Amino acid sequence: MQVMSRNLPVDAVLFDLASILHGRSIAGHLTELFPAVESALDGLRQMGLKLGVVTDKEAHQVEPLLQRFGLSVWFDIVVEGDALAQRKPQPAPLLHACEALAVAPAHALYVADSANDALAAQAAGMPMIRVSYGACADQSISELPCLRVIDTPSELLDLLGSPHHRNQPERAMHPEAAAYRHDGPAGTYA
Repeated sequence: MQVMSRNLPVDAVLFDLASILHGRSIAGHLTELFPAVESALDGLRQMGLKLGVVTDKEAHQVEPLLQRFGLSVWFDIVVEGDALAQRKPQPAPLLHACEALAVAPAHALYVADSANDALAAQAAGMPMIRVSYGACADQSISELPCLRVIDTPSELLDLLGSPHHRNQPERAMHPEAAAYRHDGPAGTYA
């Protein structure tokens, strides 16, 4: 596998389930994969990144969905809501995933859609990308920092420096998100 260069010092990308799947019922037949998820996961893997899922949904809901859509093979870790005593907005699930992946929280990126997700990422010291397409995308979390808001999973590849996705327009980030910037000298899921 060829490892591509990256713009941000990120060693792992963690996803909330709502940034991957959507539907009227998490366990029902109406749940669908968001477009471009598989190509984004493939691109992230080609960049040498570790991948994981951190969700508040319970294992009996999550595992069948990941298997149904063939997503289990993509993830190095899955932390379900019933795996630990604390759930988001506590940072414990994100910190647990980072420890299991041997990645510092500051070098992991959380891709999610809700205020609870943003609070958990902030408490964990982890930068977050907010998705505009998740179930909670209409929640106002503008007071919470995130690196960027993305409209499709494939925008992650551009953000992280994949040479295959260079022409996506930048969206404004929250002013406090500057603390998460890593500019070095080198450059309806229900």
